Amino acid sequence: MPRLFPLAPLVLIVVGCTQFPEIDARVPEAERTGPPPALIDVVPLLAQADAARQSQRVTPESAANLAARAAALTTRPVPNAPATGGAAQDARLQALTARAEALRATPVIDPATRDRLDAGVTPPAALQ
Repeated sequence: MPRLFPLAPLVLIVVGCTQFPEIDARVPEAERTGPPPALIDVVPLLAQADAARQSQRVTPESAANLAARAAALTTRPVPNAPATGGAAQDARLQALTARAEALRATPVIDPATRDRLDAGVTPPAALQ
């Protein structure tokens, strides 16, 4: 790594001499020499946005309508949904539950390793 330090000025010189693209060349001539864009008043736009925000406020009627729609959607069956229940699913659920209980019963870290971890790290005498 220290051998690369003498090359750093050379790299900076090469990077400094690169050709940058002409930014002005990307803007069409008609836009550069044409009139500036027309400015519009912001006040009507802000008033329009404020009116839209005020009209979308939640009212007691809209809250009741939304609650009714939610209740209707929860009672409606989901199309193309897999059937729930059944003996195969019950057996799979019982097998997964038994496996989870077996995994919870055995410790993840054996007792010898746990004792070593609980003992912690003894710092060297030079650091004490």
